[in-house]
Amino acid sequence: MRRQATGTRLTGKVALVTGGTLGIGAAIVRLFAREGAQVAFCARRSAAGLQLEAELATEHLSVSFWPCDVAVESEARCLIERTVERYGRLDVVVNNAGVSASAPLEATSLEEWRRVVENNLTSMFLICKHAIPHLRRSGSGSIVNLGSTYGVVGAPRSAAYAVTKAAAINLSRTLAAELAADGIRVNALCPGATDTPLHRRWRASQPDPEAAWRALVDRHPMGRLATPEEVAMGALYLASDESSFVTGHALMVDGGYTAI
Repeated sequence: MRRQATGTRLTGKVALVTGGTLGIGAAIVRLFAREGAQVAFCARRSAAGLQLEAELATEHLSVSFWPCDVAVESEARCLIERTVERYGRLDVVVNNAGVSASAPLEATSLEEWRRVVENNLTSMFLICKHAIPHLRRSGSGSIVNLGSTYGVVGAPRSAAYAVTKAAAINLSRTLAAELAADGIRVNALCPGATDTPLHRRWRASQPDPEAAWRALVDRHPMGRLATPEEVAMGALYLASDESSFVTGHALMVDGGYTAI
C-alpha cells in the first residue's frame, strides 16, 4: 500500500531529517516536501541523497541534501547551522538515522555495541542538543525521534538495537517535559516491522530468514509489514500542527504488534 499526499500541512515550516535517503527516512523527506515544508536531509553516503534531491527538484520542491555523520558532534552541529543558514529557521527535526544489529547478547562485541549506541542514540542526543536553540526561536518546534516496537517489548537477538530504541522513547518523554515551556513538542515514532533495506538486512542475517520473516509477520495482527509511506504519515502527524497538544508520546505504527 502506497499513500502519497500532496497538501499544505507543513507549509511555512523548515524540517531536518537525518538518515533521509532510504526506507522510512526517504519516505518522510518526500512526504514533508510534498506537504509544503522546506526540507534538509542527510546521510553518510552521498549517491542516494543526491538522487533523491534531484528527484524532488523535478517536482519544484525545496530540498537540500548534505552528507553528514550525525554521530560526530562537529558534523551534527554543522548540519544544523547549514540548514538554518539556507532556510533561515528550523521548525521540525526528525531523528531517523540509525543502524541495526542481530546477535545474542553474549555474542555481541563491545565494538558492535558501541557502533549501535553511537549511531542510534548519540546521534539523536547531538542533533537535539544543537537544534533546540533554533527550535526555541521558532516558537513552535517539533522533534520526532524514531523509536521502535522493540523499545517497548522484548526483542531476542536485538539487545543493542532494542536498548537504543527504548532510550529514544525515554529521551523523547524527558525532553517533552524539559522543553514544553519553550513551545517545543517532542515525541517518539515507533514503527513495527517495515519493508525497508534495514529490515531486509536483518532478515538476511537470521539463521532461517524465511522462518524469521513469517514469525515476524504473524506477530502483526494486520498480517503484513508496514510500508515506509505509512510510517511517514505518522511522522507528518507529529510534525504538523494537527498534533499541537501531543508531546511526550510514543506513537505506535505497528499493525497491532504491541497490542497482543
